[in-house]
Amino acid sequence: MSATASGSIGRGAAGTRLAWVERRWLLAMLYAALTAIALYPIFSVTVPPLVDYPNHLARMYILSHWESVPALQENYVTNWKLVPNMAMEIVVPLLAKVMSIYTAGKLFIAAALLMLLGGTMAVRWVLHGRVGPWPVLAYLLLYNHVLFWGFLNYLFAAGLALLGFAAWIALRERGRWQRATLFTLFSLALYVCHVFGLLIYGVLLLGYETWRARAAVGTTDGAWCDWFVAAVQFLAPGVLLLSWIAGTAEAGQALTDFGTFEDRAVIFFAPVHFNMTAADIAILMFLGMAWIAARSGRMADIAPSMIIPLIMLSIVALAMPVYLSGVWGTHIRLPVLIGCLLIAATRFRDAHSRRIPVLVIAAAVLFVARTALVSDQWRDLDAKFLEFRAAADAIPPGAKLLTTLDAADLPPNGPPLYAMQFWHMNALAVIERGAFVPTLFTGHTPIDAASVLKPINTPVGTPVSHALLALGADAAASPVPLGYRLDRYVRTYWIGWPEQFDYLLSIRFGNAKPLHPELVKPMFAGSFFDIGRIR
Repeated sequence: MSATASGSIGRGAAGTRLAWVERRWLLAMLYAALTAIALYPIFSVTVPPLVDYPNHLARMYILSHWESVPALQENYVTNWKLVPNMAMEIVVPLLAKVMSIYTAGKLFIAAALLMLLGGTMAVRWVLHGRVGPWPVLAYLLLYNHVLFWGFLNYLFAAGLALLGFAAWIALRERGRWQRATLFTLFSLALYVCHVFGLLIYGVLLLGYETWRARAAVGTTDGAWCDWFVAAVQFLAPGVLLLSWIAGTAEAGQALTDFGTFEDRAVIFFAPVHFNMTAADIAILMFLGMAWIAARSGRMADIAPSMIIPLIMLSIVALAMPVYLSGVWGTHIRLPVLIGCLLIAATRFRDAHSRRIPVLVIAAAVLFVARTALVSDQWRDLDAKFLEFRAAADAIPPGAKLLTTLDAADLPPNGPPLYAMQFWHMNALAVIERGAFVPTLFTGHTPIDAASVLKPINTPVGTPVSHALLALGADAAASPVPLGYRLDRYVRTYWIGWPEQFDYLLSIRFGNAKPLHPELVKPMFAGSFFDIGRIR
């Protein structure tokens, strides 16, 4: 072979390798840019306005500052116990030792989103040997209904479950006892983060091992050992879960309800539902069309090993009630995972099809537009939260704060769930002033109300309406007593409120007159709320 020919071949091979590296770096830069854009709304505000998030953040503040803030010691007690919903409790108080509680909380939200993305890409890598550009579509699922409600422990655990499932596939051929030990520790960690993450992981493993058993018909050697290794990792968390259920059974029966047809329909919208109706519908339609485009001409299908896991997870998702043992929203939690797994499991026969870059670019553009809308809405809500935090200076440290909010006072033409984003704004007074807020989550958490305040505390609750506030002003005339159990977790904490609370926060959006002037002395008038001292 001539030197010239040899040199040409060498340069051609090097050029091919260089082009591949450049494409790989281009893909890495695309993911880095999209990830930065995804996290921008979180770090562009002080308090991301996720419905339950201020409540969770206040509890993290108590856990990290209880010993140094006397007002917190008067209003709350800390009682560390092992419950299957503690991802945030483990991470955020540790971070809050070296940074502000607001920064620590935002880092946890970012971690939850990154876990979801990382889990999706990890599953795709172990299934196909590469990540490729297709998971760009997963960014469209980041701002979903679960995140909107602030179910952060679940989101973190769901992403962790995907990472664990990917690890199970990758290490499937390793020694059985090694895997049994490793994944038992993983399952315990998953249980502590959130029991629903353990459920997802278990369903995926059951589906995957069922597929392997079907694919290996006629080869029974070691089959029972494989099933044993898959099952034994759930023994320890299973015992802990049964003990926890038995320990909480004495609290009484709790509501389990499958909800209305409208509630069930939300399941199919939940992966993209972020209370921005037009944008949410556009993203749902795009994802549907992207899948149709990928499937047309048999260009793509589902990896065979993922068909049974996806079917099983879908059945569980459809069977989930709206209320499960008093916990709301179990029906909206799994669909986003199914969407991520569909993206991870999609297998292309022609990796160089022209449709793929077109769909990926369109998804990236749509995601950037969606993030811009989220950022704009969050800045407006964060300004309102900032106004309340500044106004909280009118509340003395440790004061008992009652909150009223009526949906009838909402601004016209606002987003459908706008009121819910203010349900737990009052919890910011716990951070700013060490206040007692009766609706702080104290059911199955390391935080509880001080014993003298138990009668006006509810483990789960929302601001009281104007009508109930008026009915409860006179405890003697109230149709129900103080502390009446409406559900396993919800109590009538507002009965006789003029004698029980120090200050009233009225969130009224400028559409209602100040409430009960004979009982409440105005202290601060904000643009959408009033703070008054109860006489």
